[in-house]
Amino acid sequence: MTVEDLLTTDDLDAIGHLEHPERADPEALLGRLLRAVDEDRFADPRDRGYALSLASGIAETELKDLRRALALADRAVEADRASGESDLAPRADRARLLHLLGRADEALAELTALRPLLETDPTASYLVDTLEDIGRVELAERWLTEAARAVMGRVGEAESEEARRAAGAMLYGLVRHRHRIRADLGRPHDDLDDLSDRLDAAGHTPGPAAATREGLLFWPQADLNALLLRWPALATPFGTNWDEHRGLVERELVELAADGVPTLALVAGSADGFAAHVADGDLDPTDEETLDSYAETLLAVRGVLLWPPGRNDPCWCGSGGKYKKCCLPRTRG
Repeated sequence: MTVEDLLTTDDLDAIGHLEHPERADPEALLGRLLRAVDEDRFADPRDRGYALSLASGIAETELKDLRRALALADRAVEADRASGESDLAPRADRARLLHLLGRADEALAELTALRPLLETDPTASYLVDTLEDIGRVELAERWLTEAARAVMGRVGEAESEEARRAAGAMLYGLVRHRHRIRADLGRPHDDLDDLSDRLDAAGHTPGPAAATREGLLFWPQADLNALLLRWPALATPFGTNWDEHRGLVERELVELAADGVPTLALVAGSADGFAAHVADGDLDPTDEETLDSYAETLLAVRGVLLWPPGRNDPCWCGSGGKYKKCCLPRTRG
């Protein structure tokens, strides 16, 4: 088998885009994905579950076959477990499909089994989205309240800076999500809503990777490839490939959010534009000040992408996939 025969993560991201040309024939695309699964044709074996989740989504949305979608979600759960990946997202999808098929008790039992992850897994707010999707908004608020109070205790008890930052990032995500839901429900402010407001309003000077307070510099896939081809040393701050790069950026944003940086945003770099910036100023392309000054010039002429996007909105990285299935859970190295 040649490398060209293999499906990469980038290929799957592209297929996840609703405007991908193969979406015009969903049955054929579904067959292509399932053949890749059956023949183990993935550059990264951990992507079998991802492919099956995409197949489940195609069966549901394009083919309107909920039973087939559920069977594929079941396979995605098994594949992720076998490869050591988190099975959270496909299990939440399975619960939603069970609900749509009239099996509400089974759906709630599946989500309840996942409920403890809200206190330990930064991507587990996917469960809350699922509860909202199936009309259990008040239960979503209750679960977020319980999880936020449990995590708040861990922040104060953390024995290391790393543990404190991890718990702080969890807490920030929980109270912000909870605050939005309570606003939708018309609930009066309580202490956790006040905490969410304080975290949003808090000032903080970001670390060097943030480039500027107004926008974190990131590179679209083609620009990152061109950048690293010309200046390989930039792999140190930006990662050796696009998957690594967007994972680094997502983690940096989560950490900045946990530290209270308000109004987080991203600004997209251009390899050609950066080269011109370096040449015009006779600058060292690997120097942190050069990267900062380039980001500042972009902010003067370009808009920024506010972060985080909605979980069902297109991901900030430009893959075309939904944020909740793209960079939100993209933490593996």
